[in-house]
Amino acid sequence: MSKKVLIAHAGKQHSYHVARNLLELGVLQKFITSSYVASPLMQRLSGNFLRRRFLEGLTSPWVESHWKYEMREFLHRKLKGKDRAFEELVYRRDKEFDKYVATRLGVLKPSVFWGFQGSCRDTLKRARELGIYSYCELATAHITSAVKILEEEAKLQPEWADSINNMYFPDFARKRMEEEPFLADKVVAASAFTRKTLVDAGLKEEKIQVLPLGFELDHIAYHEKRERLSGRPLRLLYAGTVSQRKGISYLLEAMRSFRAQDVQLNIYGHIEGNGEAFGKYKGPTVYHGAVSQQELFSKYTEYDALVLPTVFEGFGLVIVEALAAGLPVITTPHSIGPDVISDGKNGRIVPVRDIAALRSAIEWLRGLGDDAYQEASMHARAAAMSYTWAKHKELLGNLFSKAV
Repeated sequence: MSKKVLIAHAGKQHSYHVARNLLELGVLQKFITSSYVASPLMQRLSGNFLRRRFLEGLTSPWVESHWKYEMREFLHRKLKGKDRAFEELVYRRDKEFDKYVATRLGVLKPSVFWGFQGSCRDTLKRARELGIYSYCELATAHITSAVKILEEEAKLQPEWADSINNMYFPDFARKRMEEEPFLADKVVAASAFTRKTLVDAGLKEEKIQVLPLGFELDHIAYHEKRERLSGRPLRLLYAGTVSQRKGISYLLEAMRSFRAQDVQLNIYGHIEGNGEAFGKYKGPTVYHGAVSQQELFSKYTEYDALVLPTVFEGFGLVIVEALAAGLPVITTPHSIGPDVISDGKNGRIVPVRDIAALRSAIEWLRGLGDDAYQEASMHARAAAMSYTWAKHKELLGNLFSKAV
């Protein structure tokens, strides 16, 4: 492959892994980002905070980092938390960053530009002017579907409305995200659900390429023989922000049908909003609070299954991580779930907002014999192996070998 790719994304997300895979494929020209530790020496000396801001093997001169774009966010979050003003700062950062990258395009003259939803509109326009082939990657869904689904959810569950983050978009940000997929030569979608929302928005199907995200296999513990289910409560795991965006109220309602000696729900994550609705719930549930990503990796082996009845997810990295740890997963079609879960084999796919279906799926898990559960666990692990970052690199290489 002789192509040289300029990839750009402000913030973190999964762009670091995409950039490193491009480097290992021999096609990376430059990765432009915001807060990234590019120096190999500084990477070795980094503390816990900075450790989240680099990947080993991805250093200067391949990386161009600009910390200034995130400074206002860092300060605001420290002083006032992640309120709506914080979200607007993120959107404005993306806009300013994109404007800068557009100016670099004419200087670097790559053969391919790879941008990410929300921070690439101006650069996509400039790429078109310069005749540079372009990609726009979406890790969630098109904004039209996001707004529709989340606004509908806020009306259906007003008690939980303040827990739905990323529901309000300034007009300028919404317009940018609506336009981006239509400006790119190719749109990369993280899941079949993401692809559907793009088609619903009017994008031609032939313009869309599904390329799932990866997970860090080395960080996930897996025991082929899991603890037997018989004679103890079924231990369910919910991991992620405690938010109505992830369907938390429907899960809590489903749990009312179970006794603590039969099923126990364990919740890990930050409580979004004022937490009043969550605080009112009484049932067989233990709230453990927020934990680091590394801590969560170590927790997977303590539980029997993951339940994520998400209303709007796009991908849902925790789904493939849990599967990799051998946990069957119950989730909805608004995620990577249908792409990786064979219903009744390594988990269950339940309709969005369906409490009865959630209850039935949990009862299915509770009713599995020890041998059937072990088989479901092994199927879970096997399915996750198609979603490692190594597999992502293979698919990325295939994508470029067939491109312009």
